[in-house]
Amino acid sequence: MPAPQSNRYDVVIAGASFGGLAAARALRGRVLLLDRQPVGDGVTSACAAPLTTVRAMGAEASIVQVHTALVIHTPGGSATWPLPEPFCTFDYRAFCQAAAAGAGADFELASVRGREGRRVLTSTGSVEGRVLIDATGPRAALAGRPGRRFMAFGLESEIGFRMDPGLHFYFVPEIRDGYAWAFPCGGTTRFGVISYRGRTKLLPALTRFTRRFGGAPGHVHGGYLATGWTAGSTGDVFVVGDAAGLCLPVSGEGIRTAVLAGDYCGRLVQRVLDGSIDEGEARAAYTASIRAERARYRGLLAANALLLGWPQRALARPAQVLARPRASRWFFGHYLGIFGRPATSIAPASDGRRPVSDSPLS
Repeated sequence: MPAPQSNRYDVVIAGASFGGLAAARALRGRVLLLDRQPVGDGVTSACAAPLTTVRAMGAEASIVQVHTALVIHTPGGSATWPLPEPFCTFDYRAFCQAAAAGAGADFELASVRGREGRRVLTSTGSVEGRVLIDATGPRAALAGRPGRRFMAFGLESEIGFRMDPGLHFYFVPEIRDGYAWAFPCGGTTRFGVISYRGRTKLLPALTRFTRRFGGAPGHVHGGYLATGWTAGSTGDVFVVGDAAGLCLPVSGEGIRTAVLAGDYCGRLVQRVLDGSIDEGEARAAYTASIRAERARYRGLLAANALLLGWPQRALARPAQVLARPRASRWFFGHYLGIFGRPATSIAPASDGRRPVSDSPLS
């Protein structure tokens, strides 16, 4: 991406990970991506997502292994849930760099310090954007953490260990307020643990979990996962991904929702730049698309509360029930349906311009 030539842009996007990159790929014109690390550095995610999501970001070359099932392990037994569409594990650096290569945005290595109206204050100076998008993750550096959010915390290490295909989730004594996972990636496996309550001292739990497989954590990475399903905009700022609390309860999945929200936000903003709608209309449409999914989000949040309250051995029966074809179709229909239907349209503008009716990326 070329270096910036001035400090005025059509759009300034803070955060060059999943949501920010998706928004940048949907935009034309003068766009600036800001991040405090080079593109592809600073992985905090387990890097597993639907195959369609990775392909839509132009990052198919980053795919390491494809998976067609979830495998749920509890003290009372295991259950296999066939996935209605394949997921994959991928290389984060390769994903981000491929996605960025398909965006016509400038990039600047800088930390966001705050903003004054449409002017973004950074560690290297200031830049001005006609439109601002916050994709900085849980810290929400531009939006200032809009609304109430719940913070989980995860820790992961990739180990040279081969295991059967599938995305494996473990409810084990090592982590009683969350779960553990093992995601195969070719010749390695990503082992991790998550605390729904946001506990950060998880290395002992991760160490005990990897011992089950005869291994030990090497380099570890992790971070907070923000869920809360906030409005999607704060003042003059559009907010996507974890910055808007769009990480899903129960699973902790945030890549798919960040990409879908980022893409839809970017396409709405492009219509603002094109003059077919104004920024208020774009903001209303984007907010409506998030509001429309709150019922599904709240259902997952309720399930999250049940998981915290139930004994782990009691989870075996519901896991087996949800492995049945009819129950599985019902669950994944709701779960993968988040942002998978057209967003609510807004009324036509009084000057006859077209209403916003674009649906999110699917």
